[in-house]
Amino acid sequence: MTAAASSGAGRDGRDGGARIDPLLADRVTEALLLAGLPVAHGGHGPGVRLGSARPSDDSGDSGESDDFAGLLVLHWKPGPRLVAAAAMEGPEDPVASARRVVTASMGNALAELLPGFGIEVVPGSAGGEVRVVRVSGPAPAVGSGGLAAATVGARPQESGVGADVVAAVRRAAALAGLPVADHLSAPGITLGPCPPVDDGDDTTGLADLGWNPSRRLSTAAADDGPAAEQAARACTAVRDAMRHAIGSVLGACGLDARWRRPTGIPYQLRAHGPAEQPPIRH
Repeated sequence: MTAAASSGAGRDGRDGGARIDPLLADRVTEALLLAGLPVAHGGHGPGVRLGSARPSDDSGDSGESDDFAGLLVLHWKPGPRLVAAAAMEGPEDPVASARRVVTASMGNALAELLPGFGIEVVPGSAGGEVRVVRVSGPAPAVGSGGLAAATVGARPQESGVGADVVAAVRRAAALAGLPVADHLSAPGITLGPCPPVDDGDDTTGLADLGWNPSRRLSTAAADDGPAAEQAARACTAVRDAMRHAIGSVLGACGLDARWRRPTGIPYQLRAHGPAEQPPIRH
């Protein structure tokens, strides 16, 4: 079965639209998996949902053609608990607002990272929707065989991250539909130690949040071969896009996450623990 079929982007598309090119769907699915993102296969489960683009509202009423109608469209589906809670609330309720932030922020992340895999995209007609226009370049060369043994790295609490912070990150990530890395070398949201930036900066128990792509992409980026440079560019695009997104996404889902931007060292995205007013009480 192709990725196009397993992800629900089959002959008639997600909404009965034009047929989606299965090779394009496979190329996009492979890029998403290399980025470390889940794919909502068959439209079920959290992650990136693939389907066919519908005409935008302004083209449908005027009779003008929509150049992107029928092309592959991507949309982020949050975790089932957030989806169910948002469906039961009004549009102005905190949980509905949280879902909008999650889908819009993840849509922005997809638009930022996919060009690193040679895939050209444009914003869609709905909030958080991303339309795939075409393949504009080669995909990063990654091995299909077994991976070299990777350094496991420390688990969050072994790095000094507080148990309450770890639990809060996991709860927020589950609502958003994002994976959390068990240790610093695993794919997903990483929780690393948070070094103080000055003498009065108490970071006890806090986590510096980041993102790891799949081990296949990380391994290819660290290789000495001629293809490593492109894989490294894709790896950087993924890490930057996802780090930008997870601050908003996890914050909307009940995590107290704050940026610290000291001069002279990389920015830190600090997880402090649960927010005072999460959209869903646990």
